[in-house]
Amino acid sequence: MIWSDKLEEFKSKYFKYRLKKQYRKPFRYILYLFATIILISILYSPVTNGLSSLFHSSSSGRIKVDQYRDYNDVHLRWARHNGVSPFKTTWEFHEGIKEMVKSDRLEKISSNKYYVVKSLSHSHPYLTPRAAKLLEDLGKRFRKKLDDNGMINYSYEITSLLRTKESQKNLSRTNGNATNNTSHMYGTTFDISYGSVVKRPLPWMKVEVADAKAIKLLSEAIGELRREGRCVVVTERIEKCFHITVVQ
Repeated sequence: MIWSDKLEEFKSKYFKYRLKKQYRKPFRYILYLFATIILISILYSPVTNGLSSLFHSSSSGRIKVDQYRDYNDVHLRWARHNGVSPFKTTWEFHEGIKEMVKSDRLEKISSNKYYVVKSLSHSHPYLTPRAAKLLEDLGKRFRKKLDDNGMINYSYEITSLLRTKESQKNLSRTNGNATNNTSHMYGTTFDISYGSVVKRPLPWMKVEVADAKAIKLLSEAIGELRREGRCVVVTERIEKCFHITVVQ
């Protein structure tokens, strides 16, 4: 009887011990995990904040750009002198663009390390070779200014290029700032946004950033080319873009 009681007592204590041990281990793991999460958040918050700013849109400072005032008649004069004959309709554009490219009268403009061609609703990504060269030289000059100021390599955004008479007419119906006669129809003119620039945290990613200092440097680069007699420029307030036409 005595041995039987001791055996039952032993079994009871052993069961309680196993029960405590069984629940102690998962609790210990949960505690370790919780402590690890807290430690990581403390140690790596600067890194995570940096990654967040790298991959998401941001703004920095109040954007101020130079107000260039070469108005429409000046752009038209140079566009007619240096450009191609306007396409009347979108159908005519698609019928003739291959021959225009083949004869080196127009070049297709695609995004590269200097600039990004945004989604175009009223224009086509083509320019005369002279205008394409101006676009490339502006990109190089902007990049050098960024490097000289220790800034990351932003790209600028092109919002409009070659338009047909048809697309310009349609645009003028919805945009009070647009006229029926524009230098965009001659392949000599492009618009560059000053609302934002683009950073590329990864080669396939494009993130818009309202970096006021970088946009000011872009404005200065455009002004230098204008003073050198290579282009005429008007700063458009409503569309927030530089309207640029090649001169030479």
